[in-house]
Amino acid sequence: MKKQLSNQFWLISFCMKTAPGLMLFNLFIPIEQSIFVFFEYTIWIGYNLDAAEHGAPFSQVAVLTLGVFGLFLVHQLIDSVYYHWAFDRMKPVLTFKLRSRIYEKAKNMDLSCYDDPDFYNDFVLSTTQADQCIERFMNDGRDFLSCSTICVLYFSYLLAMDKTGLFLAIICSLIKLAAGKLYFRLQEKVRLERLSAERKRDYQHRVFYLHDYAKELRLHPEMKGLIMEDFDRCNEEIKGINKKYGIKLWLLGFVQAYVPVYFMLYALYLPFLLYQAMVMQKISLGTVVILLAAVRRMTSRFGELVGYYPSFSYNGAFIEKIRRFLAFEPKIVGGEKEVEGSFESLTLSHVSFSYGEGREILHDINLEIRKGQKIALVGYNGAGKTTLVKLLMRLYDPDSGAILRNGEDIRSLELSGYRKGIGAVFQDYKIYAASLRENVVMDLCTGEKQETYGVEQALHRAKFDLSERKLKYQIETPLTTEFEKDGVNLSGGESQKVAIARTLYRGHDLIIMDEPSSALDPASEYQLNQELRQIAEDKTVVFISHRLATARDADCIYMMKEGRIVERGTHEELLRLGGEYDRMWEMQAQAYR
Repeated sequence: MKKQLSNQFWLISFCMKTAPGLMLFNLFIPIEQSIFVFFEYTIWIGYNLDAAEHGAPFSQVAVLTLGVFGLFLVHQLIDSVYYHWAFDRMKPVLTFKLRSRIYEKAKNMDLSCYDDPDFYNDFVLSTTQADQCIERFMNDGRDFLSCSTICVLYFSYLLAMDKTGLFLAIICSLIKLAAGKLYFRLQEKVRLERLSAERKRDYQHRVFYLHDYAKELRLHPEMKGLIMEDFDRCNEEIKGINKKYGIKLWLLGFVQAYVPVYFMLYALYLPFLLYQAMVMQKISLGTVVILLAAVRRMTSRFGELVGYYPSFSYNGAFIEKIRRFLAFEPKIVGGEKEVEGSFESLTLSHVSFSYGEGREILHDINLEIRKGQKIALVGYNGAGKTTLVKLLMRLYDPDSGAILRNGEDIRSLELSGYRKGIGAVFQDYKIYAASLRENVVMDLCTGEKQETYGVEQALHRAKFDLSERKLKYQIETPLTTEFEKDGVNLSGGESQKVAIARTLYRGHDLIIMDEPSSALDPASEYQLNQELRQIAEDKTVVFISHRLATARDADCIYMMKEGRIVERGTHEELLRLGGEYDRMWEMQAQAYR
């Protein structure tokens, strides 16, 4: 309970700081509405009924009615301003601000956070639930305040007019509270028991409509039958759970909704009021109607108050995850030293690393990259090559050992400045739903001639031929067809060339190529390798490759196996050694003979 209150107050504080006008409006509107409804349905109608019963002059009723009509116009004007202007105009400010904070935090997340399922789950929920979280909070908070105001008004009214009715309203409310608490608790239990089967059913549902499975289902039509069997089994499991708890839920729902109102009020309280009016003649028939309506309205609103607890609890769980995500402090932080001077060397000294599961991915790595060198990291899958590159870019920090740039530990250097000196093309690069220019620049584009020339040159050097591709809008052509009808879907090789052009455009001193030719055919691979040798004459380049043809002209080749560097040297030196590299070379050479 304490945590729930803390979560709600955190969001209230955030909303008050971000959009205080909307929050004050959101507090005022439900109170104003409740007061008007109370006045209209209790005071005004009660007065009219008594006036009609006792023969009061019509002019007196007409004057009050005109006054109420004026109040009604003001009330409608206020509601219209809120619902059709203020709320729609100011709510996006809240969601934008919260999303901005989440995105800003996401930019600084450690890459290791993606390896933590719990943290990653909080991250996903934070990004997907931010808008809904605020929407639920604003709506539930407004309705909760409205119900609370109604309850206070009718409590005060019944305390002054009829303590018997107040006592009965409290009894009815307590019955609704107890039954509602049991009902929601049982409903939550049912939801948790159905969760596993519902998740399986949702998965089976996705299989039938996602593009990823379309080809497999058509090639293996028998899979449809198996999936349908699982789908039916999940449905039967859900039906069994519903049947198991159905009667209990019905009974609790019946007690909560009908016993307080239809039994307590109509079977007990209404006869009591009629006796007071018709036999004892202590109250008027108009008062009978108003008191009965007051007790019913107070009981009904109190029951609604009970229903907001699971709603606040549900939303509070998401608020908690958003708070926890925003409170995260990255472990990979920059030092105070600015990155000065041009790149001269990068040295790894006794570097070891694991992703936290206990098994070392890299063990005692010693490696030096000097200015102008062409370094190749080769080895089979799982050797640790890509992990080593992530350490070079300081996406992770080693468990032991050190990485030195020009003799300085990179952990002491300003982080963004260090990373700006390294260009990388990873094997899992992405093409974005943006223009070709934006996919190369990867920043806000100015459209200036110098920028255009730089983009075209980078694409040309990466062997992406604009004229051959016949792009309708040249570098302004939108890539992917997700948002643009005129968009272009590039082939795997073309996409890889665009990814390479990104690095060439920025002119980094150190370039890392993680499988730069993995999506290319042999002819294109040969051309790209020749081009990379030309453009990298004055650059320092680290190649990661399975194809040893890419590595043969490197100044130094590091052969990796099971997280260790097992061999190092030039292509000819490693062939003469007759070890792991020589065996891998022979295996690949046979495929081309």
